Amino acid sequence: MKYLNKTVFSLAIAGISLLSGNLSAQFLGGHRLKSDEDGPKGQFMVYGSLDYSKVTTPTNSSSTVSSAPLGVGYFINNNDLIGVNYAYSQNSVNHNVVYKQNEAGVWYSPSVMLGKYFVLIGQIDAHYVWGQQQATTADAMENFNGFRLRAYPLIGIVLGGGWALKFKFAELSMLQTKTKEEGWTKSYVAGISGSTFGVGISKNLDFRKKSAKDDN
Repeated sequence: MKYLNKTVFSLAIAGISLLSGNLSAQFLGGHRLKSDEDGPKGQFMVYGSLDYSKVTTPTNSSSTVSSAPLGVGYFINNNDLIGVNYAYSQNSVNHNVVYKQNEAGVWYSPSVMLGKYFVLIGQIDAHYVWGQQQATTADAMENFNGFRLRAYPLIGIVLGGGWALKFKFAELSMLQTKTKEEGWTKSYVAGISGSTFGVGISKNLDFRKKSAKDDN
């Protein structure tokens, strides 16, 4: 029950953050497309992104490599998507791999148009996490699993033809994992930093049946 309460609380904070972003966008002249306007409702979207992360300490050389998270979404209306995605990351210290992580789950993304070519996007991820990390008591890797809850804003640039560039610039997230030898380990990210920056690209795919044009 304790973990459930924290999960619900985290999702509530994430939802409030995205709502605040949408309200701010409306003050900047943003608007959501109406249901009767021409928009992407009923289309699919595929996307990938490149996350940048750098960690340095006085005694170690540390680097993180993240695969481009891949996702597929569906426009339930002209402004909101739901979908699934997957990501992989690996951390090395002094050229030795000490951490490997997979995560997969579902996501929800509302958006607000800022003029014709820009869009403010929010995204909430709920992921199952699994992987391996270096054991503290032995020179070996041990398995772990857990979950991640994450919310973040993006600025999108519409390129035409269904293509768009997307820039992630902040994040609010909670990662919680456990191993057989240890209990739950929690980590949090909140704000803007090098580890929360990301660039992605997306493509809308339209499989909807085109209605026959009336030439009369």
